[in-house]
Amino acid sequence: MYDKGGMALRVEMVINSPEDFRVRRQVRRKGESKTEWVQMRKGVAYLFRYRDVSRSVTSRHLDALAVVSDPTTQVLELDKVTRRRHTSTWRSAKALNPLSADDVQLFKVVMNGEHNVRGFAYADMRKELASSVHFKGIRGDKRRQSAKVTRIFQRLHIHGLIAKIPHSRRWRTTGFGRRMMATAIQVRELNFPQLLALAA
Repeated sequence: MYDKGGMALRVEMVINSPEDFRVRRQVRRKGESKTEWVQMRKGVAYLFRYRDVSRSVTSRHLDALAVVSDPTTQVLELDKVTRRRHTSTWRSAKALNPLSADDVQLFKVVMNGEHNVRGFAYADMRKELASSVHFKGIRGDKRRQSAKVTRIFQRLHIHGLIAKIPHSRRWRTTGFGRRMMATAIQVRELNFPQLLALAA
């Protein structure tokens, strides 16, 4: 299966082991002529059967592909947050890890339903991260806590997960951010444990 000239999907089939398929033909059994399903052999005499088998297999393959969603867009979105990002002003943000406990904790704070109406501010983030690993070693230093929260906001903003609410000091999640963060939370806390259990 390949892209024909960048314009059409082309599917071709090659049968290297025709013995795996059957063909109905006349054979002699104990001196009598009978019609039976026998192993298909190589040769032009079986071209009609090659055609029938190939058409049937190709049709089933294409029918199966028709119900499979193309994950390309979602993979590209995942690439956006799992790679270091740079802005036009030469600022950069390290990659996010959707399976990391630390990053998912940030997602939970930002996705808190209490922030849906008015958004969230630096003080909200500082309060909700007070006992988290993000403030380890700086719990008694408000100045360093504020600087840490600023870096967190910049990181999420550069990755496109949050955006500033105009004419205010508050922030909100973007549509892309809601999709990405909600998915990350679900994958870490639900899908990944289930898949890991099945693999075991």
